[in-house]
Amino acid sequence: GLDYLSIASFDHACSAHVVFLKNADIILVEHLKLEYVETGLYMLHCLPLRLVGSDGSPIRCILIK
Repeated sequence: GLDYLSIASFDHACSAHVVFLKNADIILVEHLKLEYVETGLYMLHCLPLRLVGSDGSPIRCILIK
C-alpha cells in the first residue's frame, strides 16, 4: 500500500511505476478506502471509464464478499 495521493513521483521526473508494472498485468487502483472492510476473501470489480488515448481513468469499485 501507499500513503500518498499517487504512485507516481511528486515531480514526475522518473516514472518508475510505469517501468516496473508496464508488462506485469497489474492494474493500479488508488484512493480506495478500505479501513472499514473486515478481513476476508472478496471479489473486487473495477469498472473504468472508456477514455480514448488515456492510460488511466476514474473507476467505480464493487467489493463482493
